[in-house]
Amino acid sequence: MSSLKNNPLLKAISSLRLTLFLLGCSMVLIFIATLEQVHLGIRGAQKEYFESAFGMWQYPEQWYGGEYLTWLILPIPGGYLVGPLLFLNLVAAHAQRFRLTWKKAGIQCIHLGIILLLLGQLLAQLIQVESKMVIDKGEKANFISRFHEVELAFVNVSDPDKDTVIAISEDRLEEGGTIRTKDLPFTARIQGYGRNCDFKFKRNPGEQVKGVAAEVDRGAGAELRIELEEEEEDMNPDAANFAWAVVELKDGKDRIGTWLTIAHPNGRNDFWERGNDFMAPMVSQQFRHEDQLWVLEIRQKREYLPYSIELAELANEYYQGTDLPRNFESDVRIHEEDSASASGRRALVYMNHPLRHAGKTFYQYQMGQVDNYTVFQVIENPSWLTPYAACVLVSLGLLLQFGYHLIRFMRKVRS
Repeated sequence: MSSLKNNPLLKAISSLRLTLFLLGCSMVLIFIATLEQVHLGIRGAQKEYFESAFGMWQYPEQWYGGEYLTWLILPIPGGYLVGPLLFLNLVAAHAQRFRLTWKKAGIQCIHLGIILLLLGQLLAQLIQVESKMVIDKGEKANFISRFHEVELAFVNVSDPDKDTVIAISEDRLEEGGTIRTKDLPFTARIQGYGRNCDFKFKRNPGEQVKGVAAEVDRGAGAELRIELEEEEEDMNPDAANFAWAVVELKDGKDRIGTWLTIAHPNGRNDFWERGNDFMAPMVSQQFRHEDQLWVLEIRQKREYLPYSIELAELANEYYQGTDLPRNFESDVRIHEEDSASASGRRALVYMNHPLRHAGKTFYQYQMGQVDNYTVFQVIENPSWLTPYAACVLVSLGLLLQFGYHLIRFMRKVRS
């Protein structure tokens, strides 16, 4: 223990000055990230400042002297730098000053709680998965869709009893080039891919489609004569991003055709029919190959569940005279695949009252006021109990520390 106490490296890492400096950096980080949410959105600010070692901050043009100081760009220590350094600082301080006595028991317990809190936040950042589930009234859903991740799906619908899905990940789409897999009887060459786009229709046959969609000759893209304009992904939570891909299919040296597919921002491509009948052909782009019927679509990445959720009833209430939501409520039934019960387990999901089932938490997120559908935000976080355990440890440490000093003070008064 004495060797740890006198270790110069441990002394430097466990320094109280370093603790105060890192806490100051944390305050600056939170302040800057909060300001940048206006321009980048919540997810954009989180990705730029909290999910990086450094974030680059530019002097805002709206601030005093902004017309002259917009050239000023400063590196801001990010969450992936400040968080681990704070963790090491606390662990080093705990190791160097550890004393197994009642006098120090409260302090040690508080340190352990804060260390556990930081570790839990890191785990949540690394392994937490956010998805959503869209369910129509009276229907069932057995899959969830990622908020910020897409996939290119080839679905063999030849068998009337089941569909066979071969999904190409977003990372592979970003690489581009030719995709070969034993599950597909043809090759797919990614001619273009993006997380967001704007598109228009060339209704006049004399007008030529230009840009990345110029070579499309099959499916809805060719039928509707769609012209794409690539755009940056909008990080705002309520933004509508239209992911897209241009795919050429070949069987050996024989060319099958080139398709354009665009994902609906809601997470389900059948919503194309609800918002715009003109885009209905984009819902299911079918083609035949070797007597097999296939469907091609780009969509938000799906995870299929071993159970389904049925939306029996829904209700939405707004504050009188406004469009501000007062209460969203979904009456659902959970049907397990291996359950003999046909009715399923009933649950009521509303604001601040989620459904927890099989390691996932379903929060009431949105509701279709006209179309009678509900949207759940689905969170999967195996470390969700860690903050509670950390708070218990910190509370216990405070009780021990103040209790010890209170007892000493009362003994002094009596003596």
